[in-house]
Amino acid sequence: MTTVRLALASLTLTLVALSAAAGPAIAGGPLQSPFSPSDSLSTHGITACFDLDRDSGPIADWSGWTGTSWVYTHAYDDHSGTDWGMVNGTPLHACISGTVTAMRDSVPNDDHSDTGNYIIYQGTVGSETYRVNNWHLSQNSIIPAGVGSAVTQGQHIADSDNTGNSTGPHLHFGAYVDSASGLTTCPFFNGLFTQDEFYYDDARICLRYLEVDVTSILNVREGDSTSYPIITEVTDGLRFVACERSGWYRFFLPSAPSRACESRTSGGGVTPSPQYVETGPWTSSADKSLASLPIGDANRVVLEGVGSRRVAAGSAATAQFVPDLTQQGECEVFVTWPAQANASGVTCTVNHAGGSSNVVIDQIPGTGTPGGTGTHANPYVITTNHFVADHTTVGGDDVWNSYSPVGSGIPEEGPERVYVFTLPAAATVTVTVEHEGYPSLDVDIQLLNTLSNTNCVARADWSTSYAFAAGTHYLSIDSYGSGSAGDAAATSYRLTVDIDTEMADSWVSLGTYDFDRGQSAANGSVTIDASTASGAQVYADAVKFVPTVWRSGWFSDAYVTVLDGATDSVCCVGVRTDATDGDDARDLDDSVEVPIHAGPNASSPVVAKAISGQRFVCTNIWNDFYLVYLPSSADASQGWISGEHLFVYHPERASASIPAELTVLTAD
Repeated sequence: MTTVRLALASLTLTLVALSAAAGPAIAGGPLQSPFSPSDSLSTHGITACFDLDRDSGPIADWSGWTGTSWVYTHAYDDHSGTDWGMVNGTPLHACISGTVTAMRDSVPNDDHSDTGNYIIYQGTVGSETYRVNNWHLSQNSIIPAGVGSAVTQGQHIADSDNTGNSTGPHLHFGAYVDSASGLTTCPFFNGLFTQDEFYYDDARICLRYLEVDVTSILNVREGDSTSYPIITEVTDGLRFVACERSGWYRFFLPSAPSRACESRTSGGGVTPSPQYVETGPWTSSADKSLASLPIGDANRVVLEGVGSRRVAAGSAATAQFVPDLTQQGECEVFVTWPAQANASGVTCTVNHAGGSSNVVIDQIPGTGTPGGTGTHANPYVITTNHFVADHTTVGGDDVWNSYSPVGSGIPEEGPERVYVFTLPAAATVTVTVEHEGYPSLDVDIQLLNTLSNTNCVARADWSTSYAFAAGTHYLSIDSYGSGSAGDAAATSYRLTVDIDTEMADSWVSLGTYDFDRGQSAANGSVTIDASTASGAQVYADAVKFVPTVWRSGWFSDAYVTVLDGATDSVCCVGVRTDATDGDDARDLDDSVEVPIHAGPNASSPVVAKAISGQRFVCTNIWNDFYLVYLPSSADASQGWISGEHLFVYHPERASASIPAELTVLTAD
């Protein structure tokens, strides 16, 4: 049994990019394939995929595969493009209209040194500029006259070959998004091709539509044989997107939703066993944690209990929470308590598949009452961990026009919003702000030791950090510019506050552990022990288990039917959302979890969650939400994803009405 001591470390305020308003999925993408319109993506085998984990040892590709060594047709380590095998002399076409920025055409076809022949061109669609690379081309085959020449989408621009550092005839293809991140884009990962990306072949990376055909359930495993552990199950009639290998299908696997367990029910009584069991003199309290997440968060749970349970610190008393975990794998475990708690040395024991781990926490009392209007007289109060609010400087106080000593000379003459936060001990505060409409719309960050613009200790356009002493401090989000320009720069923004410490009304992490499906209290629970604590009252309020998203799972091909994408009228969506503006992810680290809801409404319960790059069969589209099939670990057999997160192929094949057999929430 291991014991970990959590100490007050730092307060991190993170402002994330303002999410786009919920809207329809993007139909396909801006890039035509590099082949002729009559030469589909299925004609040429993918011999090596783009490595989506280039900065670390493991390898990963767009199909959901991960590994530590190259498997034919999958990625190899640090591979920066997609390789298609093809005969020498295959015509290649422009993926986008634009201008040639670099080219080389002189390397002999039997020369395998250096870089070989290539052409690079770029073009703009909407607000995004794309750059496309074709490598290993045939000598003297490039058709555009040179750098600066125009190319038109679909135009024949060169022929393939085997020049340069190449071991066989193929095209190395790369696509980039010219964004602030400068990261290489994997076009398959983000669905940037206009063509339907589902095609058939067992010998290379390909995707298929499948329908489960079983009499009961079909096990989903970690690998492609029955020797691997079962993650979850799928049931008859459900449809998924998968690729085949050795008689098994690997499909994009959404994860179970976060699980919360509370000590008291919504009616006010004690939650019955087995979810909650206690020993000792616990009593009911009307006090309740205010821990919450925004509606769009994939790990959002709603605490419905009325009040909590409490006991005097030092009492021989324990409270155990046992959530129902329906999916094998890792979960991060959280605990929360109300602001009335005031006890140190509370031992939380996490029972998991590997044993048990003790984490000692202090149930620090609250630091204020949430609320405020953002004015100088009544600032917004930051009290909770992962505080999220959509605010605007439009209509705010216009009192502070400059800041000092940090930020002297920088005009902030537009309206501002003011925040207050109290630190029980010294902590580092990091603030990042992003918003739409820059540079005409522009707000800046100022961190203040006191409620004074002459006591500014840190400022930045987008991100800054400062180590504060214990006490009450302030944050100003101010509109940049002089005179009327400052007023015109006022804009809306999203503020997210993450507090990396123990704090009331917050989800405090106890660590990440492995858990079994259908676990018992012995290998899937959290116990709060009041006997080790000192101070006043220890509270048992709620715990939360947040599963890690599985990228893919495996099931046998003996129990599925392969669907034809045309005759079976299949619609498909993929998660394009990533952590970098412009959906330009080239790395698994850019992945973002998105919620899958019970109904076509972001306010409806989260029944599962997905991650960037995953694909789903879609059956219905309603009010810009897309209905997809889910495995048994989810809280429903189907769920709805907001179109703002998705790209879609063949939306005309999905119904535009809510299926009568589903119990769903209609949109607002």
